[in-house]
Amino acid sequence: MEIQWSLLLFSLLAGTGGSILALVSVSELTGIAPKSRKALVILALVLVIVGGLFSVTHLEQKAHIMAAAANILSFSAISMELIFVGLVTIMAIVYLVGIFRGLSAGAMKVVAVVSLVVGLLLGYVTGSGYQMGAQPLWNTPMLPLAYLGTDLALAAAIYGAVTAGAKDAGEAAGKRCALYCVIGAAASLVFCLLYGVMSGAAMEPALFWGGVVVLGGVANLACALFALKKADCAGIYVAACVFALIAGVCLRAFMWLVGTGTLDFFAAAADRLVL
Repeated sequence: MEIQWSLLLFSLLAGTGGSILALVSVSELTGIAPKSRKALVILALVLVIVGGLFSVTHLEQKAHIMAAAANILSFSAISMELIFVGLVTIMAIVYLVGIFRGLSAGAMKVVAVVSLVVGLLLGYVTGSGYQMGAQPLWNTPMLPLAYLGTDLALAAAIYGAVTAGAKDAGEAAGKRCALYCVIGAAASLVFCLLYGVMSGAAMEPALFWGGVVVLGGVANLACALFALKKADCAGIYVAACVFALIAGVCLRAFMWLVGTGTLDFFAAAADRLVL
């Protein structure tokens, strides 16, 4: 199946934005890296909005866009993506308002908890929408987990690069930021491996084993482990960003290439309950 680049970029950018917001929420709850939060939330908001615009370009026709908006409460694949894009956007704006208005610590923690939940769920739902009987190589619970894993890996690397570059974390907090990177890289590698094994990695061996596993997984995890020893080195996080980006792109490209036939989201709407 042909790679749908607009949907690939939508899921990667929006999912990463949601995961960045989730990591900022964790920092709010744990009290680390306060100076970087505003910049990171703005970055998360930009990524989600830009990702959403890529999704709109895939809908192409005005009728499709209006149909998706009119059926937003159908809780179908497209509507769930729209709902969580909207929720993450709202929570990022609320978070920024809280920073600028100086909301109380208790109020900010409530915002952080909600942002953490919706941020992680955005990455998950961008993958779960592809689970369908008509595509047996996509119809596995490992697919949305692999999507979320690559989002977390890239988000954690970006989070580490920003906080290290801003000198916004002491030694203990810096190691915690590096630990986020290790967890994200490990989750990406494990979930992608499980999805690849279940969906026929032999069909695209170079893309999966070379791009997703070796560069996007093992190399990224190596960077994250190195960051545990030198958490104030922004350069290692930048390298992790590159490898995590490779994983995110290659995983999604692999998913499309192992798909069978063609997929018209709107022509098959009645069968798939897309709208």
